[in-house]
Amino acid sequence: MQLSMYDPVFIMNVKTVITAANVVLLVLLLAIYVRSYAQIKSKFTLGLMIFASLLLLQAVISTPCIHTAACGRRMCVVGPLDVIPDILEFMALLVLVYLSSE
Repeated sequence: MQLSMYDPVFIMNVKTVITAANVVLLVLLLAIYVRSYAQIKSKFTLGLMIFASLLLLQAVISTPCIHTAACGRRMCVVGPLDVIPDILEFMALLVLVYLSSE
């Protein structure tokens, strides 16, 4: 059996892996911001913590596993283009983690 990038199961698996990676990056980013806030008590850092928390909530809710658990069925995915926003979010989070860790 050959995998196709148009196979819905393959797309859901890729989306699940990328979204899980986004959750990990957001937890790391939130930990960095919490540590920073504990040191400097800046309103800007507090805003970054809230921003990262909301993005984390969005990432967790958009995880296909959550849809499966809540609805009892898998998300309906149109095609491979549905994974692109998650990939772009992953790349943006990598930049934020890199810049925030310095």
